[in-house]
Amino acid sequence: MKLLVARPIIVPVIFLTSVLVASAAGEPGIIKGSDQFEFVYRVKLPEIKGEARVWLPLARTDAFQTVTEEELNIPMKWEKVQDRDYGNDICVLYPQSSDSGKTVEVRYRVVRKEKAPYPANATEAAHYLRPETLVPINETFKTLAQKAAAGKTDDLERAKALYDHVIGRMRYDKSGTGWGRGDALYACDARTGNCTDFHAYFIALARSIGIPARFAIGATIPADKNERRRTLGAGGYQRGMEKPKAGRLLLRP
Repeated sequence: MKLLVARPIIVPVIFLTSVLVASAAGEPGIIKGSDQFEFVYRVKLPEIKGEARVWLPLARTDAFQTVTEEELNIPMKWEKVQDRDYGNDICVLYPQSSDSGKTVEVRYRVVRKEKAPYPANATEAAHYLRPETLVPINETFKTLAQKAAAGKTDDLERAKALYDHVIGRMRYDKSGTGWGRGDALYACDARTGNCTDFHAYFIALARSIGIPARFAIGATIPADKNERRRTLGAGGYQRGMEKPKAGRLLLRP
């Protein structure tokens, strides 16, 4: 969830939890094949002192999950819009000062399939080879990537080599300014940053040598049915990168 606020004020999100309620049966352990559970996304708004906007992306059904939106509890003015690039539905909230402290809740029923390496069509692969404003493709990234992946011929092995390079080169450090924007150039020069910066650097390296890569984010679902119903704070989600035919690479600095 993102909270975007008008220029005069900065309003941080002070409470963000996701509650997982499992319905899958069986003994604790790694779940193979598919799983199902209820996922509750809950946000408590901070004090609102001026014009504010809250952007709440909605989960959607794809090849690896079937999502049923069971309940939307948004006690304020809002509208649903669609991302023009990827077709994702997003709830845009317009909280007023009187909405301070109110709780927004989205409840889903999810059937999730185990995600393994998957094929991608040429259009999709081409899309994730393109440079972006904060993830450019240049000679610096290409040279670093070629050096890190030297001797590797398979894309999965090259991607793993780039992963090792990123972990070895960068340090998780949120001091100073410039970190946290997903700026590959900053990450390359400063060699520090948070998860977003690690990912941007990796993606820039991968794309520079012809490996399609994209940013991915999701929640970790406990395998133990007795731990399913729990609250996840801001650290309860996982970020990673995906590349077709190699699956997801988790980057945990």
